Amino acid sequence: MRVMAVLARKCRTAARQPWPVFALLPIAWTLIGLSSAALALRPFKRIAPVLGRNLGATSLAPEADPQTLRRATRIGKAVTIAANYAPFRSNCLPQAMAAAMLCRIGRVPYAAHLGASVTEPDRPGKMMAHAWVQCGPVAITGGNGDLRRYGVVACFVPRQVPG
Repeated sequence: MRVMAVLARKCRTAARQPWPVFALLPIAWTLIGLSSAALALRPFKRIAPVLGRNLGATSLAPEADPQTLRRATRIGKAVTIAANYAPFRSNCLPQAMAAAMLCRIGRVPYAAHLGASVTEPDRPGKMMAHAWVQCGPVAITGGNGDLRRYGVVACFVPRQVPG
């Protein structure tokens, strides 16, 4: 009975979302799952092209018009909600991969960043890694917190510029 109550609550939460976000939820959830499985089964260098073309250790925030920024925000919200309800690995990297794929589908310019930091105050001496996707001022995924503490190791952009 408790499972049904939890499922009903989660369905109500999903139903309260604007319809564009609601429509993206199953796609985002599936893409996070596929990304998670790919990361578990293949070396990252084999699946990195999913993120786009690697520009190296540079940081970008592609510009976009207000309508495109709204689409980017919706993609980010759908990926975040889907990740919260995933029974599989749904940390920053599968989320970034799913967001990059959704951005390509939705013709949203993006830059997917991989970063590393050794200055985490609560974990001295430990290297921390993080992945995030950016479109202009919108952090589509992974933008919770101060991204300046991560040094960019790689930046991926779409192979073809959306237009």
